[in-house]
Parts: sequence; C-alpha cells; structure tokens
Amino acid sequence: MRLAIADPPYLNKAVRWYGTDGYGHGDGQGRADEHPEAAYWDEQASHLDLLARLQSDYDGWAIAMDPASLPLYLSAEPPGVRVAIWHKTNAMPSASRVRGVYEPLLVFTPQGRRTHGTGPIADDVLHAGFERSGGTFIGRKPQAWTHWVLALLGYDPATDAVDDLFPGSGAVAAAIETYRPPAPRAGRLRRPTGDKAQRLRSAARGAHSRKAAVLAALDTGASIRATAREAGVATSTVQRWKAEAENAGGH
Repeated sequence: MRLAIADPPYLNKAVRWYGTDGYGHGDGQGRADEHPEAAYWDEQASHLDLLARLQSDYDGWAIAMDPASLPLYLSAEPPGVRVAIWHKTNAMPSASRVRGVYEPLLVFTPQGRRTHGTGPIADDVLHAGFERSGGTFIGRKPQAWTHWVLALLGYDPATDAVDDLFPGSGAVAAAIETYRPPAPRAGRLRRPTGDKAQRLRSAARGAHSRKAAVLAALDTGASIRATAREAGVATSTVQRWKAEAENAGGH
C-alpha cells in the first residue's frame, strides 16, 4: 500500500518559525528553518488542499497539527478518520497558565487494517517527550512519534511504501528506516458466526453420527480395521472412540 506522513508547518505559525522574517521565540532565535514560501502554510486553504491530496493519492495517511487546527480539518468531514493524541511529556512552559501538552494527529488507517486481528494492537494516545539531543530543529518529531504513527497505519515494511511529505530535519525518514512492526498481541477468541458457524455445527453433527455408526458396527463384532476402512476414519480414531465408550460404561 501507499502511505503518507504529513507534518506541515502549523497553521498561523508557519511564518513565525519558517518565514524569512520569522521571529521564532520572539527574538529571532530557535527558528526551525527558512523557507521563502512559508506564508503559504498560514492559509487555511493550503491545509485543506493537503488533506484532499492525501485522500486522493494514498491508501492511508496521517497529518500532524496544532490543536487549534483540528476544527478546520474536521470541517472537511474526511470519512473514516480517527483523531489520535500525542501527549508531550516534556512540553516547554509557556506564558499561559494552562500548558499545552498535546498535539492531535488525524489518521486514516487503510481499509482492511482497522479491525481486530488485522495487525498489531496500537493505542490512539502516545505519551512521549521531545528528544533533547540529536539536533535543535524546532518541531522535530521524536522517533517514538513516527513509530507510533506507522503502527496506527498498520505499516508493513515488506509490502508498503511511506512518503514523508515534509522531510524537514530528516527525523521522520530516519525513524521509518528503523521501524519494525511489533508482534501481534493475543486477543480474545471470537465465536464463529454466519455460514462458518453453520458449517462447524454440521461437521460436529456429522462426526457424532459417524461415531455412533462405528460403535454400532463394533457391537456386531466387526473388526476395528474393517470398521475404520468402512467409515473412512483412522484406525486410531476407532480405537479411541471404542475406549471412550468402554470408559463411559457403554461397551
């Protein structure tokens, strides 16, 4: 399948962190990078265009965003999406009394990878902090974030291709290379339903009838080998049925 991870400059923050005249933390420090077209991503239409492109070009995708942008993306009513949450455990303090410690992720998991049993279990909340080492690129996602997104998408390195649409620091692409799908966790057994259940019930009734016929043949003095050949079962099966009947007091 073709998958995509989109971590665009956040709406209303693109010029601040990426623009030629961006001011970063307020004094021009800490800007992630510089792009002359940063203002493009401060337009709502640009983000909606990105969403439309993902929907048309990919089997599965995920978009990172600022919490304030979530209503915009949801206003487009993209079908089949899920909102996941990254809880930033080491979020920086801000001027606000109520700290912002989460970022939403809009995820479209491919068809066929959504139900129990179609892949490893993945949680829709990630508790992970920023990586303080390995670079100072503002907005760089930690490896745990990328691996979490891949798990939500049901990514299989053997069959899927993943596009990192906003390479930035290169952290996402590097994390994709190190990802290994977790082993599936055992879940509860499901009872068969519909046609499968009917076939199993029919098979059970057939086995019961065959066993009864075998025991009846043995009662007439037929040999175990001849009875097994006539019933189309293994000799060991006839021996087991005979022993079970004797233990139950039937023979």
